[in-house]
Amino acid sequence: MSNLKYKCVLVCEDIRQEVGGRVSLMGVLGSKLLVQSFPLPFPKLCLFIEWGEIQGKVNVTLNIIPPEGVEIPAVKPSAPIQGQPGLVARSMIVLNNFAFPAPGTYVFEFLADGKVVGRENFEIEKYEVPTSPPN
Repeated sequence: MSNLKYKCVLVCEDIRQEVGGRVSLMGVLGSKLLVQSFPLPFPKLCLFIEWGEIQGKVNVTLNIIPPEGVEIPAVKPSAPIQGQPGLVARSMIVLNNFAFPAPGTYVFEFLADGKVVGRENFEIEKYEVPTSPPN
């Protein structure tokens, strides 16, 4: 487990399980958002994580670290994943009714059996509408 690493993390607005083991990600977001107002609510905020080789069972936890001075609800979703030779392990984390209260860089921190295995930044900036027309 000490070498556990994820291959990718995608943030989106919904994850749908399809027939035949396929997964559809809806409303995929980049690592930086420009928004006009706060709080920034998400009816569903989803993280899709694809892992490298996993041996046995591993408990995966998400910790969201807000920018300094910003408070968010204490959510630490956790679920076990099971590795199988020849199969890609995936974690699908869904946060219902989650809101980012202020601009800044939020950090999605991933833990496997309590040990930090990676961090991804999610930056949210306030977009100011220009007050005068461009020349």
